[in-house]
Amino acid sequence: MSVTIFQLDRSRSERAVWLMEEVECPYDIRFFARLEMLAAEPAYKALHPLGSSPVIEADGQRIAESGAVMDYLATTQGNGALRANPGDSDYADYLFWFHFAESSLMPALVTEIMAERAGIAQDHPSRVAGRAHSARLLKLVDDRLTHAPYMAGDRFTAADIMMTFPFTTTRLFMSVDVEGHKNIAAYVGRMTARPAYCRMRAIVDHPPIT
Repeated sequence: MSVTIFQLDRSRSERAVWLMEEVECPYDIRFFARLEMLAAEPAYKALHPLGSSPVIEADGQRIAESGAVMDYLATTQGNGALRANPGDSDYADYLFWFHFAESSLMPALVTEIMAERAGIAQDHPSRVAGRAHSARLLKLVDDRLTHAPYMAGDRFTAADIMMTFPFTTTRLFMSVDVEGHKNIAAYVGRMTARPAYCRMRAIVDHPPIT
C-alpha cells in the first residue's frame, strides 16, 4: 500500500508523519506552506473539498479529517500495532481519548485562538467561559495521567499521537497551560522524547527548499 502525506506547515498533518515513523512503514511526503495570515496555500486547499489539514492519499484515494486519517493509518499500517481493538482491555479508553483530542479539546483551544485573532477582550464573558471550559478539559487529562502512563493505559497508541498535538504544535498559536498541570507536563516530555517523534520534528520542521 502506498501512502502519501500532504504536510502543511504547523498543522495536524504532522500526526500522520509521527505515526508512520513510529511503525517504520514507508511513505511519501509533499510539503506545503502557510501564507502570512496562516491560511494554507491554494495548492493545499485544492487537495480536498474541505481545504483543511490533514490530507493523505492511500492507493490513489484521498482521505481527510484528523480522526479518519489517523484511524485509517493506525488500522492499515504496522499491522495495527498502534490501535486497540474490541476485546482489548484498553479499547474503551483508547476510543475515548483518540476522539476526545479533536471532538472536545481542540475545539475549545481553537475557539480561544480565533477569539484572540479577532481581538475579543480577555474579560469578555465568552472568553472567560471559554477559558473555564478549557481548564476543565485540561484537568480531566491531567487526572487521567495520574492513573496511567499513556492515554489508553499501559501502552503507547495512536491515542497518544492524537492527544500530544494540542500540547505541542498548538502552543505556537496560543498559550496552553501545560506547566500548570504536572502530569500533562511530564507526559508531553515523554512523548516528545520518543525517537519517532524526534524524527517527525526533524522532517516537518525542516522541509526541503524548492
